[in-house]
Amino acid sequence: MANALRRRSLLARSLLVTGATLAAPVVARAQATIPHGTIRILIGYPSSGGSDSMVHVIAGALQRELGRTVTIDYKPGPSGSAAGEILKRSTPDGKVLAFMPSATMVGKLIKPGFPFDPLVDVLPLTLVGTYPTAFAVSPKIDVTNLAEYVAWLKAGDAKRARFGTTTPDSFTQYFGTMVGREIGVPLEAVPYNGARTLVADLEQDRIPAGTGGLTSFLVPQRGGRLRMLLTSAAKRSAMAPNVPTSLELGLPKLQQSNWYAFFAPPGMSAALVAAWTTELRAVLQSSEVREQLQQMGLTVETSTPAEMAARLASDFKDWKAVLDSLGMKPIN
Repeated sequence: MANALRRRSLLARSLLVTGATLAAPVVARAQATIPHGTIRILIGYPSSGGSDSMVHVIAGALQRELGRTVTIDYKPGPSGSAAGEILKRSTPDGKVLAFMPSATMVGKLIKPGFPFDPLVDVLPLTLVGTYPTAFAVSPKIDVTNLAEYVAWLKAGDAKRARFGTTTPDSFTQYFGTMVGREIGVPLEAVPYNGARTLVADLEQDRIPAGTGGLTSFLVPQRGGRLRMLLTSAAKRSAMAPNVPTSLELGLPKLQQSNWYAFFAPPGMSAALVAAWTTELRAVLQSSEVREQLQQMGLTVETSTPAEMAARLASDFKDWKAVLDSLGMKPIN
């Protein structure tokens, strides 16, 4: 009897150990190859914009899960390109990543001397999510919808036909150009270095209109600092249910979708790529992070590195076609 009890006890302990091993989370295995020490996430925009708000949520969750310090390294510059430029020169040891939008990548097709090639110089890890572009006006002009904006434009001088853009030389800017073309009033783009200064100028009526990602305009709209007239989405955002889409307004050529993704330096080992992709996707798919990002206007989606690379290559072809339609010859 004693021997039987002893055997049952040993079996129970064996099952407990085996169960604990099998139950060990995938994240723990990923952590084994992610280096110790501080992790840096590069963003190419100033603080207090949409990119900053989202990356803070993600970085905080990563820090809790990894047990490592995760810092946000701001590298503001034209079209957010400085983040990619620094990333391509970074050591691929897993300590430096970049959080970049599609709006930055388009610069390669437009700007001579663009500092990195998105198809070669950075390594995709995972898609983070998608968002539409928005067209907004100052709350101090008497405009509540697109038709009223068109009437307001035609009733005043040429100074009214200006709009600021959070990301110059990108489809964020060209969305405003295309709005002007569709409504029959050419609009002049005024470049801004990120959302913060543009939103401040819209609030104070220093510029009458502006284009930016929904992720940059949603919080200011809630605070009454600007008024969005339309987005480029296929359907209305649950976070901005009162803002119509270009399709609803009979302007299907304005439909477009943008994205954010995580990238690593080129040459990162397959083991580190797999570890970071597993970790990032787990954090992004957690209910807490997903909900916070959705509140900011981002539709959370993740991908494998191969899927993200394929999407980027496909988007480049589509972007070239749009540029051609605008009468702009892509430089690459």
